[in-house]
Amino acid sequence: MENPLSLAVVYLGGYTFLIFLAVCLATGLYYIAELVEEYTVFTKRLISYGIYVIVGLHCLLFVVDGQPFLCVASGIAAHAMYFTLLKKFPFISLTSPEFLGSCVMLVLNHYMWLQHFFTKYYNVEYVMGFFLICVWLVPFGFFISLAANESVLPSSNSSNSPYNGSASDVGT
Repeated sequence: MENPLSLAVVYLGGYTFLIFLAVCLATGLYYIAELVEEYTVFTKRLISYGIYVIVGLHCLLFVVDGQPFLCVASGIAAHAMYFTLLKKFPFISLTSPEFLGSCVMLVLNHYMWLQHFFTKYYNVEYVMGFFLICVWLVPFGFFISLAANESVLPSSNSSNSPYNGSASDVGT
């Protein structure tokens, strides 16, 4: 065994680094959630553009790289389902058919791509990078925006708002 004191210092430093990394990630996610609450229209536009870009990327993956049709089709279908969530954004009901369908498509999309990546050996970095852009990016954006769901004030001209009651409904 190597020097036990040096080994203890290395492990202590490594675990301390992981704790600092987790705190930094949590702080960053909190800040992004605050921005989403403040700029919901911009966030909706950003998620919409992200969906368009990723669907285009899926098409390119099929045409240029020859990725399997079923994997690409499940990815496009998942992003089409995510697009339906933008109708009422940022008011996302966790029991709505659109949200439940999006969750089902997310699981199916994961399954299809994991099946593909398990048939051949790929580096972990390759798979994680692929999943980050093509599978996780848009659902992560919606996940972050769930905090904005309860913090956004209803507007008088918003037909999508769940708070469309009349003024007489306020006291009831």
